[in-house]
Amino acid sequence: MQLGRCPVCHSRISLEQLTQDESGRELLATLATLDTATGAALVAYIGLFRSASRDLANDRALKLVRETIALESPQWLTPALQETVDSLRDKRAQGDVQPLKNHNYLGKVLEGVIKRGIAYTPAQEKARGYSSASATIQRLTDTSWGD
Repeated sequence: MQLGRCPVCHSRISLEQLTQDESGRELLATLATLDTATGAALVAYIGLFRSASRDLANDRALKLVRETIALESPQWLTPALQETVDSLRDKRAQGDVQPLKNHNYLGKVLEGVIKRGIAYTPAQEKARGYSSASATIQRLTDTSWGD
């Protein structure tokens, strides 16, 4: 079943290709259980573990997703993921950051988010229509998935 074209490289993507191995199926199933903002922030976050020259293997991505979800509830995790991705993407654009190796940076951001009381609820995001979401979420939700 063809899903369409990749929004980045415009090659065809099929559902069969995405679910070729068990880790890929589990990864998609896990992400499908999350609300849009949390899922998008989590996908962007695990992308920070990928090097510029190599893709992230499905089993590694699945492990990272499971570890990240286990850190905290989405109420605190979602804004921490958004803040982490925004911060590290800015630094990476300046050439200052290597791929992440662990969740230590996210842990520090998470502590700050909890201390500042920056909580997230899916109902708030839906009511706002993502208008006040982070730049990461805006970039992810504004992506065209057409031809």
